[in-house]
Amino acid sequence: MKKVLFYSPDFSLCYSLLIYLQDKYNVTSSTDFNVLSSLAENSDFDLFIIDSEPNPKLEKLCSDIKKSSPNLKIVLTYVYSKKNSAAENRIRDYVSTVFYKPFDLTDITKSIPDIITESPTQAN
Repeated sequence: MKKVLFYSPDFSLCYSLLIYLQDKYNVTSSTDFNVLSSLAENSDFDLFIIDSEPNPKLEKLCSDIKKSSPNLKIVLTYVYSKKNSAAENRIRDYVSTVFYKPFDLTDITKSIPDIITESPTQAN
């Protein structure tokens, strides 16, 4: 079973995604940003979904994770805002795709197998 790590500061969203994906994936979720690097680098996750606006701290996390786990696919979800465009463009070097809120959980679920199996050259 593929392993998914999900981060959101919103406990309700963590719980909802956990419930929604638990039949197909082994899901670990966290609301604590400070444990993400350790979780991602010390486990064999196939996918890391991050629910957070792009910012320098998140960019560093993604960069560090890709250095230590280059095959880990990262997905970013957030509410689009033009003020985040520059930060999102920099983070796109590390993420496979971005889903803008509001998103449909069915769309994300359907995309997960393709994201997990894509080669690094196919990432956005």
